[in-house]
Amino acid sequence: MNIDVYMDFFMRINTLVRRTAHLRDEATIRGLGEAYDIAWNRGDVQALISCFTLDAIVINPRGEVTAGTAEFEKVIIQLFRGPFKDSMHKTKIIRIHFPKKDVAVVDGEAILTVLKPFEGSSELIHRYTDVMVKEGDRWLISDTRAYGLMES
Repeated sequence: MNIDVYMDFFMRINTLVRRTAHLRDEATIRGLGEAYDIAWNRGDVQALISCFTLDAIVINPRGEVTAGTAEFEKVIIQLFRGPFKDSMHKTKIIRIHFPKKDVAVVDGEAILTVLKPFEGSSELIHRYTDVMVKEGDRWLISDTRAYGLMES
């Protein structure tokens, strides 16, 4: 066999390995979305903020910014005690893009079901883009930009 055949074989194997790694990372990222939903739905603030890097920037659908998990934790506690008490969160990941092997850009939609006394419930829906980073074998949210808040 000549060198071109070997090179072609190794390039195909390399492509297959990269695709397999991306599929594994996609599954892990989708799992993080599920873990986020579970934490929110249980009102588990610590589990929720464990989905983020320590220096994460979160911009909510109203454009309000929190910097770092300590600040984000305070906001989440207020929300869980107030307007989002007993609310339910559902994440729908639309697209995952890997600009680098340890960076993912995730586009999705979040549906928040809020209970309103004497009125039943309503759904708040917004789109978001997360920048996620891989730290060791864990994917974490580094930046979140939520937009397009709609009530159904």
